[in-house]
Amino acid sequence: MSSLMLFVGVVENREFAIRTALESGLRLAVIDFATAPMMQLAHIQIPVDDLFDPEELQRAFDRLPERPDGVLTFYDELLEPTAVFAEKNGCVFMSPRAARLALNKVAQRQALTEAGLPCPQWVTCDTLEEATAAAARTGYPVALKTADQAGAIGKVLVTDETLLPAAYEQVHAARLDLSVPLLVEELLTGPEYSIEGFVRQGEATAICVTEKTTLPGPVPIVIGHALPYRGPDERELTETAIAAALALGIDNSVIHVELFATARGPMIVEVNARTAGDRLMDMIHRRSGANPYHAAYGLALGQDFGWTPRWEGAEAMLWAVPERGGVLAGFDGVPDVLREPSLKGLAFAAGPGMTLPDTPEHVGHRLNWVICEGADWREASTRARATLARVTPRFANRTARPAPPPTTAHEECVQR
Repeated sequence: MSSLMLFVGVVENREFAIRTALESGLRLAVIDFATAPMMQLAHIQIPVDDLFDPEELQRAFDRLPERPDGVLTFYDELLEPTAVFAEKNGCVFMSPRAARLALNKVAQRQALTEAGLPCPQWVTCDTLEEATAAAARTGYPVALKTADQAGAIGKVLVTDETLLPAAYEQVHAARLDLSVPLLVEELLTGPEYSIEGFVRQGEATAICVTEKTTLPGPVPIVIGHALPYRGPDERELTETAIAAALALGIDNSVIHVELFATARGPMIVEVNARTAGDRLMDMIHRRSGANPYHAAYGLALGQDFGWTPRWEGAEAMLWAVPERGGVLAGFDGVPDVLREPSLKGLAFAAGPGMTLPDTPEHVGHRLNWVICEGADWREASTRARATLARVTPRFANRTARPAPPPTTAHEECVQR
C-alpha cells in the first residue's frame, strides 16, 4: 500500500502541493476546517469546526483510522501540536521545541539573540503602559506584534504615540494564546527578502532568494514576489537565513526565512518552518525544474530525494489592492491580459458583490494577481507590474454590508 501523508490544515494557494502528492502516488489524510476546499481531494477526510482549538484538534488526531507515514502542516500556528503528534507516533518531523521557536516570536528572538544573529531591537510588554514606554525607548516608528502569529497577522506599524492605543487593542485581540505578550520592535527599513530552503538531518540547503514587495501603510501586506533574486548581497542574505534556521533547531523541514537588507546588514524578521505562501513553490518549480514539494514529502517520510535545480529565467508575482472602497462589480481587461506572452498565471481572490474598505486591512483585501516570466527577476517584475495594471476593478454604484473575510480565499485560477 502507498504511503499515507497527513496534512494538518491546508491553506490557500496550495493546489500544487496536493497535485504533487497525488501524482507521487501518496494517499492523503487531511484534518481541516469543514469548509476547506481541499478536503474533498483527500482519501481520509477529518473535518473540524475549529482547527485551532487544541482539544478539537486532538480529537481529530484520535479519529485517524491508521498511523500516517508522514505528517506536515502549512500553518505556523499548528507546528507545535503537529510536532507533538509526530513524536508520539514515530513520524519524522522537527522537535516540539523547534516548532515552538518557529512560531513564538519572543522565544525565537531570544534564541536568535543568544546565537549572536542580527535581529531588530525588541521589547516584550503585557500592558499598554509597558508598550508605550517600550515604544518611547525604541523610538517611533515601531512595529507592534503578537508573539504567536506569523506574517502580517497581528502586526501593526505605529508612527507616533497617539496611534498606539488603537494599535495595541488590535494586536492584543489577534493573539491565539491569551497568555503571550506583545512585542515592540524597531521598524526596519530597506529591501525585503525571503530565503526558501530546507533542512535535512541537520544540514541546510538554500533553494533561492525571493525579493518581496510590501504595501506601505500601518499593516504590512505583502503584494509581490520575484525569484530567483541574484543581487550582490544574495550570499550574505542566504547565509544569515540558514544560520537562523539552524540556531532554532529546525530539522527535517522546508524553511521560509524573512529578512530586511538594512544599512547594518541583513536583519532577521522571522523564521518559518514551512513552505512559502502565495505561489512561490509553483514559481520555483517552473524556473528550476525541481519540485520543492518533492523535497517536503521526502523530508516528512524520511526518504532520500535529490535536489538538482537547473535555473532558467525568473518569475514575479504581483497582487492588486483596491485604490478605493465599495462593492466590487467585476474586472475589466482580462481578455487582453490573457494574450500577454509573458503571463504564467492569473487569479482573482475577490469576486463581484464583495464589499471592500477604503484602505486594505489584511491579505483578504487583495484583489487579484498575475505571474509573469522574464530573463531575470527585474525583468519579470517589470512585466508583472505592466500586466497587472491592465486588469482594472469595476465597482458597483450601490452599497452593501461588508462581508467578513473568508477562512480560505476563493480563487478563480488560470494557470499555464
